[in-house]
Amino acid sequence: MFLFKLSTYNWVPGLRVPRVRNHPRAVLHHLNRVPHWEEGTVDSVLAERIGAGTEDNPFVIYRDPHSIGTDSHKRLRFVCVSDTHNQIDKLTIPRGDVFVHCGDAVKYYSSARDLLKFNKFVGTLPHTHKLFISGNHCISINPERPDLTQEILSNMTYIQDQIIDIEGVRIYGSPWQLKRGLFYRAEAFSYAPENIRADKWAHIPEDIDILLTHSPPYSIRDHCSKSAEHLGCPGLLHEVVTRVKPRIHLFGHMHDGYGASLYKSEENQTLEGENSTSLSSDILFVNLAIDQGRRLGDPVVIDYFY
Repeated sequence: MFLFKLSTYNWVPGLRVPRVRNHPRAVLHHLNRVPHWEEGTVDSVLAERIGAGTEDNPFVIYRDPHSIGTDSHKRLRFVCVSDTHNQIDKLTIPRGDVFVHCGDAVKYYSSARDLLKFNKFVGTLPHTHKLFISGNHCISINPERPDLTQEILSNMTYIQDQIIDIEGVRIYGSPWQLKRGLFYRAEAFSYAPENIRADKWAHIPEDIDILLTHSPPYSIRDHCSKSAEHLGCPGLLHEVVTRVKPRIHLFGHMHDGYGASLYKSEENQTLEGENSTSLSSDILFVNLAIDQGRRLGDPVVIDYFY
């Protein structure tokens, strides 16, 4: 039974920008870059244990947290970015096994031309696997023909509402975000807020290791400084923390929220409510939005043991 209701949203007349109201928020432990709209500091104990997300000190996540310290694991190193907006060639991209891009590689007004350039650049990267989901700036991508997009992005695997299995690690990617209205030109893969949970998020499978979306869940590194609002999706939040429970959720879209936080289910009974279980689940949430205005962020490196 969905907890999400139409009354979750207020609407700004004419703009139709969803404003979330009276909705539970996630309780988070920030591992780096405490969001400027929140009070608090980095959880130094967790940051010391999990890592910093850099090449020399990657985030270390285990599929089974109870197996930490044993030596019977495989490892995949993920190198992750989002929202590079035609600036990916300016980045120093660490080596790894899997390169992940969570959308908005281009800008909307030159999307068709620049996706070709992006594909050419990704072809130069040494990673064995390269994954891409779309974002709202990719207006030249036809949501009805992912096969055509795969032909254009020939140097990577294009993921649109599907699972990719890489050496036993199950990854699901979905590009959708809440529809913002006619005044926004970069509206690829936008979806009606009142339907997005049932039509899109409810189809995310539960048996996955890593979730890729372009947009963030509500209250998780989703703040917009211009509107002073949290613009993530409450339906996505509920599906991820109460049902899907991936070990890692990667996204971008909201540039102010760049950074990583850890969610611990036992601390958020208000959000999980009747769906909570006795089994605790930790989820690493990472906003990968590289474009930080006058400067660029760094790719995030994650070592996943399974």
